[in-house]
Amino acid sequence: MISTESFCPLCKSNKNTLLYKNHITLFKCRECGIIFNNTYQNIDYNDDYFLGQYKEQYGKTYIEDFDNIYAASLRRIKRILEFKRNANIPGSSLLDIGSAMGFFLKAALDSGIKNVLGVEVSVFASKYCLEKLKINVINSSFSDISKKKQFDIITAWYFVEHSYDPLSIFKKIFDLLNAKGIFAFSIPSFFGPQYLFNRAEWFKMHPVDHRIDFSPSTVKKFLKKIGFRKIFVFPGGIHPERIISENSVFYKPFTKVYSACSMWFSFSDTIEVFALK
Repeated sequence: MISTESFCPLCKSNKNTLLYKNHITLFKCRECGIIFNNTYQNIDYNDDYFLGQYKEQYGKTYIEDFDNIYAASLRRIKRILEFKRNANIPGSSLLDIGSAMGFFLKAALDSGIKNVLGVEVSVFASKYCLEKLKINVINSSFSDISKKKQFDIITAWYFVEHSYDPLSIFKKIFDLLNAKGIFAFSIPSFFGPQYLFNRAEWFKMHPVDHRIDFSPSTVKKFLKKIGFRKIFVFPGGIHPERIISENSVFYKPFTKVYSACSMWFSFSDTIEVFALK
């Protein structure tokens, strides 16, 4: 979907600065500070997306990458449960939006959360989750579901940036959360080495189906405006090699300093956000 107006999809301001115009058009909002893609295009999340396209990017299919995805999922679940330390974990309910083939849902079940549900637009991925993992999933876009039940935990790993209208998605998630619920998600960040040190390449490689990019400060500001009480942001990955060559004699000492700064300032090309209602 292509917009002819450069209105920010979050704050609706038209006070924006053009950053890039080529295969996509990127603006930076001068009001809320996010970067948004004004020429967003939806793509088809079919079997090739999880098999061929995923393998081109990561060297293996999504299914073959189970061990890495599952390990990351366990780490995320552990952090979520740390925020819900006094909760009845087996009795907690979890909704995973953009649940793909269900690997995160499996990690949640294996970690003691017994009431889990996925929402996934891909027929291929939903079928795999239901038939192979025996985990319940709704095959639908999140925008189209009309559930009234509220959840204790809602997760969305690299989902929100794919939504044309992210503001309505965030509001819907907030409404679906129980009191003192937690919303955990990951999203690309422009407060990271690729944007700050290799901006031309960042523009060139920006996916056409990514609508918005946050930074740690802009995501905190926005989520507080939505109504969340506390927001915690962590780096999605620590990559010193994106600044200095691994062959450099300075690489090892730089890595120690960089890792500490990355954790402290959430300096990363992707971030993980944990928002408490």
